[in-house]
Amino acid sequence: MGSVKQSIQIEVVAKTPFELKPKTSAIKELAKLDAEVLTKLAELSKNKTAITQLKTNFEMIKGFLTA
Repeated sequence: MGSVKQSIQIEVVAKTPFELKPKTSAIKELAKLDAEVLTKLAELSKNKTAITQLKTNFEMIKGFLTA
């Protein structure tokens, strides 16, 4: 089955102009994920506990998943 490509416009909000490039880059990388993974990440993004854990324990989580 082929793939479908669609361009969309997303408003990126940043606290400083220096945040725009990394946020835009991250969104482009996320767009490469399949729908199931992207949907699950979107669900986690709505959970304050998940966000806190990701911010405070990122290296541990990354190490656990890449080991």
